[in-house]
Amino acid sequence: MADLIAPGTPLTAMVVGLTAHGARDDAMLSLIASTRRLVPGAVILAVDHGNRPRGAAEAFAAGADDALRADHDPSELRARLAARLQNAAKEGQRAAWLAQLGLTPLEERIFLALNDRRNEIVSRSALAEALGEDEWRYGDRRIDVHIARIRQKLDAQFDGAVKLRTVRAQGYVLDGEPRL
Repeated sequence: MADLIAPGTPLTAMVVGLTAHGARDDAMLSLIASTRRLVPGAVILAVDHGNRPRGAAEAFAAGADDALRADHDPSELRARLAARLQNAAKEGQRAAWLAQLGLTPLEERIFLALNDRRNEIVSRSALAEALGEDEWRYGDRRIDVHIARIRQKLDAQFDGAVKLRTVRAQGYVLDGEPRL
């Protein structure tokens, strides 16, 4: 089964059936794990046809996004899959939007930290922490340099619709639309 999924395979969703037969379940759990590793953005939903007490826990441990027991209503399967696909589409749109901005990995982490606290002042120390760096000290310009580059890219892409403002001696504020 491992030859069914290859790195970069265009896979949006997969429904995997589990049974009460140990060897077959091991193969299905292995398929879930390898799919998660090879196609991380795929939505994986497991259906435990054996209604085993640990069926859902095993599916989640293997990398499934959701799990159902065999006695589920078919409309529940459709609803869960639709909800998971909608969330995956939003994440895909977010990733595409970030890629369109052309942010470096460090700039992206700073931008996401600012976006998570949209319209709030975010200190340089909080941004340094988001980068996993030592605490920011007065006179350290690393954050400021990244902010200047992010600001240029936002201005080029959104022509002022998204603003990255400096609040003197306090930090930065990201405001405007679109919001990620």
